[in-house]
Amino acid sequence: MATLGSLGTVHTTDLLIVGGGIAGLATAIVAKETDPEVDVLVLDKVVSGWGGKANKGGGNYAYMVEEDGFDRFLDFHVHNVGDFLEDQELLLAYGKESRPNLERLESWGVHIYRDDAGEPKFIRWMPQHPWRMCVMDQDMTLNMHRHAIKLGVRFADRVEVIDLLKDGERVCGAIGFGMLDGECVVVKAGAVVLAGGNQCYKLMRRWSSARGEGIAAAWRAGAAMRNAEFGSFINWVFSDTKEVCQGAEDCLYNAKGEQISRAVRPAIESDVHSKEVVAWWREMKAGNGPVCANMAENYVNNVVAPAFHDDKLAFRPVSMKFWGLTIGRAMAASTVQGPMQPVLPGFIGEQSPVMVDHDMATTVPGLFAVGDTSAGGSSLAGAVPAPPGRMRGSGLGFATFSGARCAPAALAAAKAAAGEPDAALAEELKARILAPLGRSGTAAPELVRRIQDVMSPVGNSILKNDERLNAALDEVLAIKEQLPHLAAVDPHYLAACHEVEAMALCAEMFFRTSLARKESRGWHLREDYPERNDAEFVKWIEVHDAGGEMALSTTPVPIERYPFRP
Repeated sequence: MATLGSLGTVHTTDLLIVGGGIAGLATAIVAKETDPEVDVLVLDKVVSGWGGKANKGGGNYAYMVEEDGFDRFLDFHVHNVGDFLEDQELLLAYGKESRPNLERLESWGVHIYRDDAGEPKFIRWMPQHPWRMCVMDQDMTLNMHRHAIKLGVRFADRVEVIDLLKDGERVCGAIGFGMLDGECVVVKAGAVVLAGGNQCYKLMRRWSSARGEGIAAAWRAGAAMRNAEFGSFINWVFSDTKEVCQGAEDCLYNAKGEQISRAVRPAIESDVHSKEVVAWWREMKAGNGPVCANMAENYVNNVVAPAFHDDKLAFRPVSMKFWGLTIGRAMAASTVQGPMQPVLPGFIGEQSPVMVDHDMATTVPGLFAVGDTSAGGSSLAGAVPAPPGRMRGSGLGFATFSGARCAPAALAAAKAAAGEPDAALAEELKARILAPLGRSGTAAPELVRRIQDVMSPVGNSILKNDERLNAALDEVLAIKEQLPHLAAVDPHYLAACHEVEAMALCAEMFFRTSLARKESRGWHLREDYPERNDAEFVKWIEVHDAGGEMALSTTPVPIERYPFRP
């Protein structure tokens, strides 16, 4: 019988964190601040501090202070954002802890721009929004990484974690392989925190690092999922360059010159919504395309973006260089002249369904999930993709909030652990993980494209009905049958094989839960059930593994104990 040592390189730690982006780094830092003697190991499939999505986004951080009115924030959110599927207690805690967490980020080396009175410089997306947004430069995770090293956090990069090790029902480690040599890597740990991001299906470049491997690992370990039906976020993109066109949602025109945004967005809202994607889709199907964003009327481009990049708010040299190399280069290459720019919805996903409690503990003992991995499953944002949860800046906010909340609980779990990973299980998992290297068969990119083709159409992912959802699910199940035939020629293709598994799992979960929610609520729009149904669906839809098959159940939102009700 195999021993753990015979399987490959073995690491031992008190607390294992999978993912070195902002959520993983926040968890690691707070863990070391809580107990400097604890051993914390962070594994990343790329390079900690450089990976994740935080350093590729806008650097926006949503926070509030008492004078903004925490109850006002909660009231606004449940009525205008999450449609009463929020965990209002957790959302309120986010609001109250957001400013202290901003101070935490600064103490970890993240530069916060302050005014002469020492207060953070901020703007509001719209004056009526009861939260503020400050900005950070895009080197935030590098600075946090340096701070974590000073505290004694250990890092091992280019390690792809695929599965979790258990002692009975308790998670006590992980197993994967080295991205450079393909050798098996085993980690024994008192507790494990998943911080590797959510599922974005590799379609949009700046979100493509989020491939759902942590979600799949949690699922195979027995963790429950929640709110998977909301994982279909889009961002508007220019048709020719496919670069993001923020603000297009408020200034869309059809080819007849008719303003189509105002019918569904009479006022500027907190973020993109699926309803204007439906308006675009219907115009295109009616032959009224192309649909264009009138950049002369683009509030985000003309008002918000200049404010964020005004030296009076923040001078961000790293960000300015980054945007110049991405959006700036794309705009310069545009083949369309003038303010009327053809746009289309660029499918992202942002599916983050790992179900967690207020300490970010999953339903499996010893296993926690933070940041994008559990943003939707936490129910903090409600009936919207999370992040961004229709609240710009909440991605950075939730990553920091969840990491800070998770660390003490994960430490307590690690200290209480006394188990040893099951070596027989580890041996089985190693064989499964490395199996594609030993066979010929289907190349991963072929199945990736098929999954993208079924996820990205608006008629499948945004405006849903039974017929299209069932057809999409059938295609995903057909793809699922091909997974045992995936083949890899090196560690990078091996990683791609496991990414395809995660994509297929998340796609199946998305379509099954979308079929189960027979109403329209928040981001989830049903053509055949166009009304919100509070009598039957003020409920969270949860997914559990039942003998290898997905079993769905519902849990009523405990609305009677919350301050705001439908």
